[in-house]
Amino acid sequence: MSSDSRRVLILVLLACVLGGYTYATAPEKKTLGTGAEQKTERTVLDFTSEHVTQVDLLFDGQHLVCQRTAEGWKQAASGAPLPTDAIDDFLTNLRKLVNLGEVEDAAAQLSEYGLQPPASRVVLQVEGEGTRTLTIGKHNPVQTSLYAQVNESPQVVLVGAVVLWDMRKLVTAAANSAAG
Repeated sequence: MSSDSRRVLILVLLACVLGGYTYATAPEKKTLGTGAEQKTERTVLDFTSEHVTQVDLLFDGQHLVCQRTAEGWKQAASGAPLPTDAIDDFLTNLRKLVNLGEVEDAAAQLSEYGLQPPASRVVLQVEGEGTRTLTIGKHNPVQTSLYAQVNESPQVVLVGAVVLWDMRKLVTAAANSAAG
């Protein structure tokens, strides 16, 4: 056997040993949808839209109370009808609101987070289940989330800032229906 043949044979053996080692020690690949753990999102408020009988909303200095009647949704103060689709959209989006995280040791400093007094608040009367309350404070430092309290719990959580847009839509729809 020539020296070139020996070199080739040694390199082939070395490649096989290294390949076998890599195959044996490589971590198992996980593919999507094969039982890999999926992150479960925790919704903030647990309610069924069809069972909500009243929406009490404090937003941007405006107070709106909507009551479900046999004729549809109406403003509690004036009895003026409200657009059902606007309230249904609001409730649907509120049900989808997710807890993005919890703030540690925040209960003693509620005013720092804009929760005492609250910047905004929504209280839902749910038939057969009582009330569901979401108190909303200031934006977090990166302006992507809001500090909030759920059902008057001392725990401060983060929720998506899109909830303010939903509140604004509902207040605007109520004002437009009262004006027109």
